[in-house]
Amino acid sequence: MLLKKIGATNYFIAMLVLLGITILLVVSVFILTAYIPEALGRDPYNYEIYSACEFEPWSFEVDGMEAAFPQGGIIVNINRTDHSRSDLLLGQGTFRQNGQQLVAEQPGGLFLVTDYQLFEQIRGDNLFIPLEDEILASQLSSIVDRQIGFPVIWKDTFPMIFHGQEGLIYKYFITPEGNPILPPGNYDTYTALFGSFLVYTLFIVIMLMVLTILSPDHRYSRYWIHLGKAKPRFFSLALMPVIAGLLAISKVAPEIYSWPEYYPVFGYAIILVILILFSWQGKIDYLDFGLRRDKFHRGYLLAAVAAALIFGASRGLPEGLNIDGANTFLMLPLLFLLFGLPREMIWRGYIQTYLSRWLGVTKGLLAMALLAALVHFIYLAATVPWMLEYPYTYLEVAIIVPGLAIILGYLYLRTENILACAFLHSLILWLPGFII
Repeated sequence: MLLKKIGATNYFIAMLVLLGITILLVVSVFILTAYIPEALGRDPYNYEIYSACEFEPWSFEVDGMEAAFPQGGIIVNINRTDHSRSDLLLGQGTFRQNGQQLVAEQPGGLFLVTDYQLFEQIRGDNLFIPLEDEILASQLSSIVDRQIGFPVIWKDTFPMIFHGQEGLIYKYFITPEGNPILPPGNYDTYTALFGSFLVYTLFIVIMLMVLTILSPDHRYSRYWIHLGKAKPRFFSLALMPVIAGLLAISKVAPEIYSWPEYYPVFGYAIILVILILFSWQGKIDYLDFGLRRDKFHRGYLLAAVAAALIFGASRGLPEGLNIDGANTFLMLPLLFLLFGLPREMIWRGYIQTYLSRWLGVTKGLLAMALLAALVHFIYLAATVPWMLEYPYTYLEVAIIVPGLAIILGYLYLRTENILACAFLHSLILWLPGFII
């Protein structure tokens, strides 16, 4: 309300105020990440065999866990960074946490991530002898391929992992067949977790401020004002939970049944057909999915800026390009037509529009974001339930997913053009495979 009053009095001053707030938020992010560097996500690791060695009988204690391999075993290093290493410890062992046996079944090994200093402490004087058995080495490759490593959030867009650097401990147990026993244990500190929540919240607010600054001439059209005064019918609102459920099924079913990645497209098509049929029958009024010809020219620059901001917030500055010939550029229109456009027609063109007509613009935007978070939570609970034990999953559910929905919804409010939203959505899906 204050900004509206300032803007009504002096538009230039209003823009300066917005710019000043944005700069303060950016400075706050830099200060926060300087004190809590682990608050930012990192690229997921690639796990491959760097070395495989046999070790003699070995006992150690780390983070309250007592591990013992009385007959020795095999240690397989599968990742190395400047600060840490990831290892598989394979062999008959016993594991206790605070004096209690950790798992009902006797594990066949342990996936362990530590920083170098801590690893040398627990290694002690134990000797590692390079493994020379080629048959066993080939079996190790199969086990490595089945490991999850650090949990990855936001997999379908910009995959990220979170961990600290000093005193790092992360572990999960492995069955005798080499499969992970989930959920993992020992996560980051609450300070790092709080820092991540705050940093990504600030990122979203900064993006909204930038979109506001770059669309200074925004005015709601007469059509949108008319929609705001025309309350939706009860049937349109009652249908919304059904549509949200179908969206969840469209995401869950391909994962559960290992269907191809493009199978959700059929779910989107079914939802659009259902909405169109009910519109023809007169049960849903003003169903245009945000496809209005007089607005088709608006918002693409805003979408490109938003995509750059999202990429920068999650990945930092790009290091290079990953161009695979013409296929790289053909992928963008395919993503637009098969995923970006149908999703936006449903989420923004139908769900957000009708919630905004019912609750008002701001409350409708927030309600749509909460519904998007709920659908994603259902997806995770149905496909990877162990991830609900991982605290950073709730960064994805509570901040990143609804935050992205708010950005897309806000772009729709500023442009009234669902094609611009679909363009942004497609860029978010396309950029991770194109920019290194």
